Amino acid sequence: MSSQAGAVTAREFPTTIPINHENRRVVDSLKQKVARRAYELFEHGGRAEGNDMRHWLQAESEILSKIPEIRGTSSSYTVNVPVQGFKPEDIYVGVDANRTLILAEKQESADGRKGQESGFSRESLFLAAEWPTPVDPATASAQIKGGNLILTVKRVAPSATS
Repeated sequence: MSSQAGAVTAREFPTTIPINHENRRVVDSLKQKVARRAYELFEHGGRAEGNDMRHWLQAESEILSKIPEIRGTSSSYTVNVPVQGFKPEDIYVGVDANRTLILAEKQESADGRKGQESGFSRESLFLAAEWPTPVDPATASAQIKGGNLILTVKRVAPSATS
């Protein structure tokens, strides 16, 4: 029983996730996945021409999820999203002044090892949020606690001339 209690306590300590201010990796990975799904939709639709945009938008809506809630205070925004099953090194957080993109992606072989060999499975999660007002990406911090990713970023102070 004491080992189980220790495991629960160990999970309660937050793990810091690095913040990336260049979203290239997330955007590239997302585009690749959307393109593959859009092509599948094209093939399932009998390869009929002229539905490119519809297929792309449908694929994007299937793959990219909106972060359901952004909590705000007078000085900051916080998002809290479940990331159970992903290790901290599987999670990428990108923040810019207008949005955040979160990618959680893991690859494991049938025997549980990470890798690209045949028989591997891939699990991924793409999340996005548009900030209601601009934020300062340099103030962003993210951590995992209790299977949830908690991202906090400060709002940009309105200029005195506004």
